[in-house]
Amino acid sequence: ASITKQFTAMLIMQLVAEGKLALDVPIAQYLPDYPKANAGRITLHHLLSHSSGTPNYTDFPNYREMMVQPHSTAELLRMFADSTLAFTPGERFAYSNSGYMVLGAIVEQITGMSYAQALQERIFTPLGMASSGVDNGRTVLKKRASGYDVSGSTVTNAYFIDMSTPFSAGAIYSTVEDLFLWDQALYTEKLLPKQYRDLMFQPHISTGGGSYGYGWGIGELGEGNGKEKSRMVSHSGGINGFNTLITRIPADSLLVVLLNNSSNAPLSTMTLAINGILHDQPYDMPRKSL
Repeated sequence: ASITKQFTAMLIMQLVAEGKLALDVPIAQYLPDYPKANAGRITLHHLLSHSSGTPNYTDFPNYREMMVQPHSTAELLRMFADSTLAFTPGERFAYSNSGYMVLGAIVEQITGMSYAQALQERIFTPLGMASSGVDNGRTVLKKRASGYDVSGSTVTNAYFIDMSTPFSAGAIYSTVEDLFLWDQALYTEKLLPKQYRDLMFQPHISTGGGSYGYGWGIGELGEGNGKEKSRMVSHSGGINGFNTLITRIPADSLLVVLLNNSSNAPLSTMTLAINGILHDQPYDMPRKSL
């Protein structure tokens, strides 16, 4: 799900480091067919930090109907590209899956590859992430997890979603082991020089309870029930039948990855408790919701 966004941000920053993109240039320069009224005002920085004002297409009234249909990149952009911006770009934070779809389209435009190919060549293959990719319903994946919805004691299959719909905002599949390889690479220059990597983890805009960098949330995590807190970079994800959470504590080189195939497990509470265990602090066991 939305853990995908940090990979999209990495692709963009790689292209910035190569001099093929600039963070402060209007995206009209990269997407000539995108409506100029918006493309002339929005930059990569705005999109990466969720401060573009682009309406979030997953909040649209017809989302339930459209999510089951396959979509090309151009079709996805047409859903929101000419929408009125919710605010002046850069004014504030407002989470937008749409904005990260625009970033995926820019990756495709600049590299001449599909988003899936760019991820494979630039990230997954170099890091040996053999169990990661962009999901699509026609590919047979060994040990693919099915997603479920849980309501009380009732378990049902999650509603279908065609995985072309979340695209570069949420379509990656992976494993805990592969995400550990990703985490370890983020301490090195294997994918990106340090000066550009640091920009990803820099607090660019306030989210109310923390800050957002490029594809990562930035804040503090309690150490169980202890008084101390750890600086963390993290991101959650939620999609039909699944919820996910990746949390990095760089100062201690710690990583907590939770991937769940039912829709509502208390992953934040679990991560808090795990951080308590890792720091020898008291913690509470997660409780089932009433």
